[in-house]
Amino acid sequence: MAQAEIPREVADAGLSDWYDTLNDPNKVKLRRYLQGIDTSSPQTFLVQLMERATEDHNYGLSIVAGEYAANHEMDDYSRFVITEGYIDGLFGAERFEEAKEACARNLDLFPLIKDRFLQENGGELPKHIACRNRLIDIVVGVEAGYDMADEILTQYVKMGLLDEGEKAYRMQSIKIHRMQKTFDNIFIYRPKE
Repeated sequence: MAQAEIPREVADAGLSDWYDTLNDPNKVKLRRYLQGIDTSSPQTFLVQLMERATEDHNYGLSIVAGEYAANHEMDDYSRFVITEGYIDGLFGAERFEEAKEACARNLDLFPLIKDRFLQENGGELPKHIACRNRLIDIVVGVEAGYDMADEILTQYVKMGLLDEGEKAYRMQSIKIHRMQKTFDNIFIYRPKE
């Protein structure tokens, strides 16, 4: 059987060796996301691939790309950006423990790359920062660790990942979420056996 041709975009990004390691279903899935993808570097290609795959709920492909990138040498900023995409893939695939570990790694990197991160985002923090948002999503939404939320958000403020106004808003949202979960549990009918 003839080997499938490596897509031009993959070759242009310098990722032919990686493509050869993919199984056939992932090769087919990857081809869906190639049109207009940035091939200027392996990093930009993989970041865009993870974004597109996650947006399409194809978390498995996003994780495969993130795992490949994680095993290569890169500067702190590149590692942070790659891990952001990887976190979203892990979260979408409900691999929460691995997502929390990736969040912790990126939160450790943030002080080292903060200035460049702000510069790359027009001097402001973007609304979506995976390591910040997904850690809270997991701790509160999955683990119901409501009491830890204040501690985590306070740490975010100290790191410059949130301002006090955003912290107050998020704490209010978490309180409402907690009350809703409490009421949901009260009003769930459970017949006796």
